[in-house]
Amino acid sequence: MMKKLICLWTLSLAIASMGVPAIAQGQEIEYDQNAPRISGTTGLTDRHYISLYTGEQPLSSVTIRPSELMDIGDNIQVTDESGATIDAEVSREEDSLKINFAQPVASGTNIEIAIRDLGFVPTPQGVFYYQVSGDHVGFAHEVPYGLARVEVY
Repeated sequence: MMKKLICLWTLSLAIASMGVPAIAQGQEIEYDQNAPRISGTTGLTDRHYISLYTGEQPLSSVTIRPSELMDIGDNIQVTDESGATIDAEVSREEDSLKINFAQPVASGTNIEIAIRDLGFVPTPQGVFYYQVSGDHVGFAHEVPYGLARVEVY
């Protein structure tokens, strides 16, 4: 009886130890530094800022979809990394804003979108979300940048 218990215990220990490396072993995620992305956000009670990196292709427009809790006005400004204003036209398309640039923004550029005319229902956490995507020269479809999380202090 004791021999069977020791054998079962040894077998279960061997099985358990075989599964440990698979659980402890993480998957390595490769990150492309040249991919278009949301590079940062800033939130104040009366304005939100979303910073984007254009990636390897020129950017012709950006689409922003705010959460249902938000009402965005027309005071939107886009600047480049030097602080110069980028000429753009803002239009509304159902539940989103489309920012069309007069000239495509060069590849490898950081831009900042300032949303200054906000109305929103306050949340206990003070966090607001925007879905962001971009139209790039040479691509047939919008490229999703991701979900911008703006925390208001």
